Amino acid sequence: MRNSPLDVYDRILSRQYHIVRMLGLDGFTQPLAITPLTVFVLLMAGTFMAVSLYDVLGPFRDDLFGKTFVLTTACFGVIGWGRIVGMLAYRRYHPGLQAMARATYLQAERNARQLQVLAWYTGVFWHGTLLYTVVFLFGAISASCGPVLVHLYSGERLLPFGVYLPFVDADTAVGYELNYLYQLSCVLWAPPGLIASQNIYFGLILNICSKYDVLKLLLADLDRLMHRADLDAHEHNRLVREKLRAVIVSQRRLDQFVNAIESVYSVQALLEVLVLTFQLVLTLYVMRTRLWLPGLFVIPLCAIQLFLLCLPGTLIELKAARLTETIYGVAWHEMSQQNKRIFQLLLHRSQHPRGLTCAGMANINMNLFMSVAKKVYSIFMMLESM
Repeated sequence: MRNSPLDVYDRILSRQYHIVRMLGLDGFTQPLAITPLTVFVLLMAGTFMAVSLYDVLGPFRDDLFGKTFVLTTACFGVIGWGRIVGMLAYRRYHPGLQAMARATYLQAERNARQLQVLAWYTGVFWHGTLLYTVVFLFGAISASCGPVLVHLYSGERLLPFGVYLPFVDADTAVGYELNYLYQLSCVLWAPPGLIASQNIYFGLILNICSKYDVLKLLLADLDRLMHRADLDAHEHNRLVREKLRAVIVSQRRLDQFVNAIESVYSVQALLEVLVLTFQLVLTLYVMRTRLWLPGLFVIPLCAIQLFLLCLPGTLIELKAARLTETIYGVAWHEMSQQNKRIFQLLLHRSQHPRGLTCAGMANINMNLFMSVAKKVYSIFMMLESM
């Protein structure tokens, strides 16, 4: 088995592609095609949302805790639907994004230093996806099996999630079993799809970071070239100009890649921030009255997911800032006038880096995470005083 960075990267993504392919939503390797399996999964997801809406308006209309349990569960369905709609709306763009990410590895095949950088990021990608998958699946499996253990121990009938089949009494033995089986069936397809789509997004973010580090290597080569004394002036200027153009081409590819990710994922990011914020506010409002066990899992889960959503933007901003510092460190004052003009273009682009936003309304970074946390607390205190 080959273990080059590209081979490892392909193996990681192939597992994620296999999962979404099993759900009929493989739109990453080719434009998403509507198949019978796709229609079936869409019907399942639509049924989940319809049942949740019925539960909120019907059986749990006057039950604060029951309604909250249903709404917090339905929020994960909203996130899932957001990703499905994103796959359908940008079906022609996702394969191009993956091709651009893979091109980072192909362009570095003959450069040992760049391969070393990519190998490090591929290792981070491998361990990150493994950790996220294990933690997410452990939570889903624990939530699914926990009620069974409680039932065997105390005889109390609990359901893992807040979605109840219409016209089925969950207090009866048969009704409880039917609801439990339906919720278990949702666990079989919903969490794997959410995990795979999130891991693929992680891969794109780490690819941006690797592009920044590869660009820094090119700048280091440029700086070394500036200090070479064994070349005549004409040859030196020519080599510097060629290296500058290579750096600018790499920078342009980076900007195009970030812009492509922004155009595809910005609306989805806004939706997920709003949904996670709503979940946090709703759960805190309910738990102010008395201890609600599902809330003990919902609050840290939403906080962690929101943190993971905001972290990539911060990483990209840090990489952009360090790139600008590296550019300032190049001995540009020793360049010819023509090369200085080219270098000014490079510097100008670095001073206006591309970033990720929530539909252009807010930059995705840790400042957004802190702002959401403060807003959640403010809304909670407002509800508390009512």
